[in-house]
Amino acid sequence: MTKRKQDILREATRLFAESGFEGVSVAQIAKAAGVSQGAVFRHFPSKDKLLHHIFREVRESFLEELNQDFAFSTKESGRDMILRLALFFCRFYEKREVEFEFIHRNNPFRMPGVGDSCKKEIERIQEKMRELLHIGLSLGVRDGSIREMDVERGAILILGGIGGTVRQRLFMDFHLQDMEEDLLNFMDSALRP
Repeated sequence: MTKRKQDILREATRLFAESGFEGVSVAQIAKAAGVSQGAVFRHFPSKDKLLHHIFREVRESFLEELNQDFAFSTKESGRDMILRLALFFCRFYEKREVEFEFIHRNNPFRMPGVGDSCKKEIERIQEKMRELLHIGLSLGVRDGSIREMDVERGAILILGGIGGTVRQRLFMDFHLQDMEEDLLNFMDSALRP
């Protein structure tokens, strides 16, 4: 990816996070990126395509980092795997704070037409997170490190805890890393038999 395209993506993401998709013009994106409007359109045929590209990039980087940095291990309990996975999710959110502010402000499920292709990107991230949590929770219930539970509901609750804490960043002056240890301790307590 060229530096110019990276600059456009970075500034569009930041501006969309601050003001929302509808609140930002291509002219504002071009100015912030230090390029012409024509340059924006050469890389992205429309503002909608730019939006989708940002969602796709977040999904691709999530899956890439997940494949590189996380693997289940037979040497640890299911609960330890879940906590390590939750830590991975937290750290990913922390590194990509602006992108997640962008996602929360530009919820594709509330953007008819424009958001349809973006929904699929978010659904793929959520499906992968639920799948891995389901595996870890199942292993933990089986090995006795996690209390008996409906693992589907447990996965939803864990994701809700992480995602809800991330969303609070939009309303309060803290970063997830400030709450990470408390969040993991809370999850650990909730999972113990």
